[in-house]
Amino acid sequence: MAFSWLQRREKFGNNRNQTGDFARIYSSIYSTVGPYSRVCNNYGGIFGLEFSSDGSVLVAACEKKSVIIYETTNRKPIKILDDVHSDCVNCIKFLDDRLFATCSDDTTVLIYDMRNLKSKIRTLRGHSNWVKNIEYCKRECLLVTSGFDGSIFTWDLNSYTENNLTYQKVFHTPGLMRCRLTSDGQKLAICTTGGYLILIHDLDLNTLSRDLQGFRPNLYRLMQVRRQYLPIASKYDHLFSKNQKSNRVELISDFPKGNDAEVISSLQVHPYNWCVLSRNNSYDESSEWTCVHDIQEIDTEEEESPPIPEILQQYENVDGSETNSEVVPFSSNASNNSDETSNETNSTDHSNRLGNPNIQIDAPDDEPQQNDGQNLNISDNDDEIQIIPYQPTLRPSLINTEEILDLWTGNIPFYQRSRRTLTERPHRINTGILSLNQRNVRRPNIKQNCRRLLYYCAEPNEGKGFIKELCFNNDGRLICSPYKSGIRLLSFSKDCDELANILPTSYKSNVLPQKLTEVFLKPDQHQDIVVSTKFSPRAPIVVSGCLSGELSWYQCIS
Repeated sequence: MAFSWLQRREKFGNNRNQTGDFARIYSSIYSTVGPYSRVCNNYGGIFGLEFSSDGSVLVAACEKKSVIIYETTNRKPIKILDDVHSDCVNCIKFLDDRLFATCSDDTTVLIYDMRNLKSKIRTLRGHSNWVKNIEYCKRECLLVTSGFDGSIFTWDLNSYTENNLTYQKVFHTPGLMRCRLTSDGQKLAICTTGGYLILIHDLDLNTLSRDLQGFRPNLYRLMQVRRQYLPIASKYDHLFSKNQKSNRVELISDFPKGNDAEVISSLQVHPYNWCVLSRNNSYDESSEWTCVHDIQEIDTEEEESPPIPEILQQYENVDGSETNSEVVPFSSNASNNSDETSNETNSTDHSNRLGNPNIQIDAPDDEPQQNDGQNLNISDNDDEIQIIPYQPTLRPSLINTEEILDLWTGNIPFYQRSRRTLTERPHRINTGILSLNQRNVRRPNIKQNCRRLLYYCAEPNEGKGFIKELCFNNDGRLICSPYKSGIRLLSFSKDCDELANILPTSYKSNVLPQKLTEVFLKPDQHQDIVVSTKFSPRAPIVVSGCLSGELSWYQCIS
């Protein structure tokens, strides 16, 4: 019974709540949620919704350059700000009880005061493309914005100048979609179009630009996917180390089976900073998924890869397998002057620059090379192989291949060249056969990502091309997700338990990701696809907005 705690208090005078009491109350309340009212407007799709901190006001970001302010008691608009931007309004963020900021596809950010809505307080200009996201760090009084220009800016609200606020570009990465701050300002989560999340621990916005200068997450992720050491990416390994006192970086890339995630378009942080909620499209755009990833600190031991033969290190395929081995056909009367012929041959062959280095054995000057293999004497030595360079295949969405043409040219540190751990000079021999004396050397350590996926759920693949904003309720027990022309409420368990009460202590190592539990479903409330949802911070109320401009209010009906 949902209210057994009340009966227990009346009978026995026990005021202490038992585990599961509130969970049963939530399950009872939200399982009977129904549409209370629906409001239509002529300002286009509702792309963003935001309640004030006390829940008395709801602000909607509309497609047709406008902002609508609703009073939650009567569900009616009390103020409409027409043409505040010159393009679509994407996001609303309350900075406190009276100030809120808006961002738009016109690349600007506006700040308004609820006490005087006749004019804006400030216009912030700095982005070069659509601005999609606004966050506020109370600890440092910094406004954080991100856009499709791939940049994250911070704006100091206490440093007014004649023309604008003092701002700084603190991070840049191609394919940036959203960034979210935790409520304590200790972590920054970023979602991308590359199928991975970026998590920055021990966040310091004042030093973020300096600490991450030159760091390119897409290149580092490429190195992980290809399992091939890239010096230009690996020199930022220290950013992933536990010794990094501030702005430590972590990549999250694990998704459920069948979900080849590419565009992670929506991102939300749990109210208690336990996890992040995201929605993504698969690589072939055939499915959509909602995923919950853990973002709490974990203890990881850095493991080094086992040693492999040095000469074979550069000839691994993308999936980690080695290339086929063959014998090099060749004349057996080699001479000591083969270095001169080698220089001439290598100076005219540049066809495999993008691939791995091609090790060649040159024929002596007095005899032609035997390329047909008819007069080949094959030795019984198993170490005699031919090195065949492969042509790497790259997934287009991960990295632009033009940016990595010279990754292996002039970027290898001297100490690595001297040890010859990356490439091996060809040995000049007089037997006519390339003999490789494999030396066990340690593979350069490529840091791999921890398993972070906790929960997941498949979503209907409708409304392609639109970002669908999902959300947590005020204590993180429930998730509201756009579902076709309506909404769906999801929970971590059938009783709406808190995440901390249902995950065992050792979940990180031996518990598989679970499916989210459906609590409530209303798939046809609107006339068009739902693209935004929001919980009230005070009352059991949910709102949703669709592409046709309808705003629906849901609350308990029994």
